[in-house]
Amino acid sequence: MEPAQRLIEELEKEWTEEETIHRRWREDGVKFELERPERLDIREITLMPELFQPRDGISEKHLADLTKAIKNFGELDPLMVIVVGKRTILIDGHHRVEAYGRVWSDREVPIRYFEGSPSEAVLAASEANSAVKLPMESRERQNRAWKLVLIGRYTKADIARAAGVSERQVANMRSVMRQLGDEAFAHNKSWFKARNAAKGGYQHMDETEASVWQDELAQRYADNMAKMFSTKMADNPQVAAMALEKYFGRRLPEVWRELRDFVDVREIELQEAEEKAAVEAEETDIKAVLSARATAEIGPDEGNRRDDF
Repeated sequence: MEPAQRLIEELEKEWTEEETIHRRWREDGVKFELERPERLDIREITLMPELFQPRDGISEKHLADLTKAIKNFGELDPLMVIVVGKRTILIDGHHRVEAYGRVWSDREVPIRYFEGSPSEAVLAASEANSAVKLPMESRERQNRAWKLVLIGRYTKADIARAAGVSERQVANMRSVMRQLGDEAFAHNKSWFKARNAAKGGYQHMDETEASVWQDELAQRYADNMAKMFSTKMADNPQVAAMALEKYFGRRLPEVWRELRDFVDVREIELQEAEEKAAVEAEETDIKAVLSARATAEIGPDEGNRRDDF
């Protein structure tokens, strides 16, 4: 059984037993209140990324933006959590939790509660991430759909809606799962590794699949760079460019040609033109000030006498 599948079954069992007790209490007229504080110490929130983190990792850029927002404004939007037994489990807000932890790790943060079951919360986590400001890339949507397929509790429509893929793609994933059997769970983090294990290698990819595979590989490289350099390269573009030149050597022109597909050259040219114009305007102002100052120091009469001379 896949670890995520086992975990969701354990949570579902615990949640169902507790809900059954609460229902009986209501039927018997027992008055009770569930403890639902609007704020909670961040250390008391349980993380289960294998179930509730649809993304493949942490975006350092997005994390830097959130960290800056916390320092400027104090708090971010409430975290979405679900209560199962004595645990308060994070459903949506993994980047926010990481950002809070980098600023301060012993403070209460705002939260809101998900009232459905753990199985429904897994879908809610995917749907929430498909609507946030940091869009899930195609690779992440595919991997999330694959994880939901492996859990084995959801319909094609549920998975397609939650992960942002087509029902046809979900059906294809189910077919690969049946073909691989237990081996499918060895590829639980990557749909394309599972897909190619079933088809016998990357050489059978079509153009779209090859593009997504390249994106997955590029993300892996980017994650490794982020772990090694944090934001040092991003904060020092000139040094980063020099490092790339040293690394790629003669192949740097090839990299530049590829990079042009990701950069709006016209926007860069416009920005450079604006910067050049601003510098020229500043130089013109400086020259005008110096000229006026020189004229004031010489005086108009002396200036005229020099002209006559």
